[in-house]
Formats: sequence, structure tokens, C-alpha cells
Amino acid sequence: MNSAENFMQNKQLSEQAEHQPSARSPGQPPHQPLQQLLTRPDIWQLANRQRQSRTGITTGYRGLDALLANRGWPRGATSELLVDKAGIGEISLILPALAEMTRQNRIVILINPPHIPYAPALVQAGVQLEKLLILHPHGQRDQLWAAEQSLQSGACGALVSWQGREIPADKDLRRLQIAAREGDSLHFHFRPGSSANSPSPAALRLQLKSDGEQLALQLVKQLNGKSGQRIHLARSPKLTRRDQPLH
Repeated sequence: MNSAENFMQNKQLSEQAEHQPSARSPGQPPHQPLQQLLTRPDIWQLANRQRQSRTGITTGYRGLDALLANRGWPRGATSELLVDKAGIGEISLILPALAEMTRQNRIVILINPPHIPYAPALVQAGVQLEKLLILHPHGQRDQLWAAEQSLQSGACGALVSWQGREIPADKDLRRLQIAAREGDSLHFHFRPGSSANSPSPAALRLQLKSDGEQLALQLVKQLNGKSGQRIHLARSPKLTRRDQPLH
């Protein structure tokens, strides 16, 4: 093809392109810059959501808040509470957050609690009982399903679950962590103290032990924050009934 033929072919192609119908809407610029695309509400940005900072829900204990990265319990995440004995004050530790959730008109769900909650103490702590729901699913599969559905529903402010005899798989723990993030819920998960030696996707892990009249806490892990610190908190006598094996 000589230069004259090449020129004529290019001209024909240009004319065809000018007469082709445009797929763009009238008035729409020929190219949308990337930043304009990212502002569209129908585009979900996974990376940005993971970087979004969330304000924590105060624990009700200033000393503990000061140690936590979000100045409180991490919202939209799982917090693992590693404890071997029930009745050492582990419920009183999360009661201020549960009470705050009910005051915000959000549901608090307990899944298979090892003991019947003491209603008068819950009321005195500020928990609105009409916002409290206790579920008893049978088997680990149903328990995980109930927890996941509740967390991602958007109506659940906080969910408390206890590990049974069967150790949940890592993928199941990740599903609960994702569900808590999608529903912007607090997820408190009680596990045996021996679980501290195993990796976990939880955003926060606290080891709880009884130390006389105090509750001893150690930060095993927290995302975007330091770990390894220890703190002692006063135990609530009304919520400390007896120390007995939990798992």
C-alpha cells in the first residue's frame, strides 16, 4: 500500500468513527476520571472500607479505654475474651457496652449463654431488657448461622457468643468478623484461655483472669494498636457469683 492509498484509508476510517452512534449519554464527558468513578455510590471499595477508622464504644473503664486503639471496644469487629472460669466478672466487663447499645435502640443478642442472665443486675447496669434477645440454637452449625445472620442484619448492636466443645474453624471466625463489619456490630466471643496460642482474625483479644477482688486483663492482640499491656479492674460483686469451669 503506497502513501496515497494509506492516506485515503485513514480518512475513511476517521469518517466512519465520526458517524458511529455513541454509547455515552448526552452531555456525558468522553472519559470519566478515576476519582469521579470512585465517588459513585454503587461502587463498593473494599480497600477503603478496611481503612475507615471507626470510633470505639467505651468499655466504661477509663484505664482500659486508654489502652485500646479506638478508645473503646472496636465497632464492626470481633473481640475475643479468653477466659477459663465463669463468674469472674467477665459479663460486668461488657455490660456498659451492652447497655449503651440498648439505649441506642439496637438489639443485644446472647447466643447459648452458659448461665441464665441475672435480670435485676442487667437492669441496674442500664440494659433495657426489651432490647435483649437470647437464642438457643442447637449444634455449632446452627449457632454459627444464627450469629452470622444476626451480626450482618444491621439491627444487632452487640452479639455475645460462647465457644462450645467444638473448636470453630478459622474460616468460620472470619465469616463472623466480616458479618460484624457489614452490620457495624460489636461481637464479643468468649473462648478458652488456651486459644491465645492459636491465631485468630479477631480485631481484639483479651485474656481474663481472676485476681482476688480484681479482674486481671492482658491485651493479647489488637489491630492498629499495641499489645501485651496488663490492667486490673474492680470486679462487680453483683455479677460475680462463683468461679467455675466455663468450657
